[in-house]
Amino acid sequence: MLEFETVLAFGVGAGLVALAPVVRRMGNPQLGDSMSSVGKTMAKRGIKVGVTVAGVATKAAQSVASHAAEAAESFVDLVAEARSEMAEAAADPVETQAEVVVDDSAV
Repeated sequence: MLEFETVLAFGVGAGLVALAPVVRRMGNPQLGDSMSSVGKTMAKRGIKVGVTVAGVATKAAQSVASHAAEAAESFVDLVAEARSEMAEAAADPVETQAEVVVDDSAV
């Protein structure tokens, strides 16, 4: 779902943030600060994309679940109607046969 570049940017950003203190302690505070700043920006962008995708996926899943519930309810209603019609037909088979009309004039 997430694009490879977004995941990669998040990973690189998180890595830069993690390494920034090491670089500062090794004697290059400016590079450490730059790494931290750029890394935070990259990591935050990756997180924002992840949160957005998760929100969209949640809404889509809820919509699918809602439509599936409606479809299941409709199917249950259809089964109940069919059973009812079958019970009525079993109770009065003459009426069911009378509903079938044969047009003998065309023969």
